[in-house]
Amino acid sequence: MNKRLLLIPLIMSLASAPLYAGGHNRHGGFRDKARVIDVTPIMTTVEVPVESRECWTEEVRGTRSGNSGAGMVVGSIIGGVLGHQIGRGEGRKVATVAGTVIGAAVGRDADRHARSEPYTNTEHHCEVHTDYVREERLRGYQVTYRYHGETFSTEMDHHPGKFIPVRVQVSLVD
Repeated sequence: MNKRLLLIPLIMSLASAPLYAGGHNRHGGFRDKARVIDVTPIMTTVEVPVESRECWTEEVRGTRSGNSGAGMVVGSIIGGVLGHQIGRGEGRKVATVAGTVIGAAVGRDADRHARSEPYTNTEHHCEVHTDYVREERLRGYQVTYRYHGETFSTEMDHHPGKFIPVRVQVSLVD
């Protein structure tokens, strides 16, 4: 057999090896790598909420009512005793009850007026405010690469490094 005839299939198989080196996929084609020639970050502006808390202390002035009930209790006792002493016969019970009610009302009013005193109190207040600040954030990368003398461009979500994986489909040109 002629050595040249054996050499032709060997050369053909070696020449087609790069087509299969990257591995076939079901779409018919192979994987290879292309040299990255430019990487440009793609930035975007976003508004970010920032909460801040503002607190302050303020003085509050008022009057304290001495409504402890002591004046009403003392007034009702004194009124009841006086009513009991003034009343005679069948009217004694009515006079005691009336004296108790009137004494309680007088004691309550006297307690209110006698014990009203001004005061100052300190109160602490806080409010939360939401402001928005603008921030520049990385959205991705515009990547320019070269494969067999042709230049291509794509957008990626990560920095590719020096090489980018590509899928190559080979078809006949009519």
